[in-house]
Amino acid sequence: MREELPLSEKILQTLHNLCATAPNLARKSEELAQVLQLDIKEVERILDNYSQEGYVKSFVNNEGKKHYYLTGSGIIKVCALFT
Repeated sequence: MREELPLSEKILQTLHNLCATAPNLARKSEELAQVLQLDIKEVERILDNYSQEGYVKSFVNNEGKKHYYLTGSGIIKVCALFT
């Protein structure tokens, strides 16, 4: 049986499950925090680290809300979690 994924990988998997794979499909950090029942600052910290590694990209909308989506490398990283 597979062990539980680390929190950081759960966040990436959630982006994938929500089809956040392009700018027009990006999800708000508050939405991710709500789905995962986590603090929004923790979610943003983890995703900002993944952004520096090239797995995630982010932008701030007109309302000042941060959105995230997986890059091609991020999609590959999530798919590797299933192997």
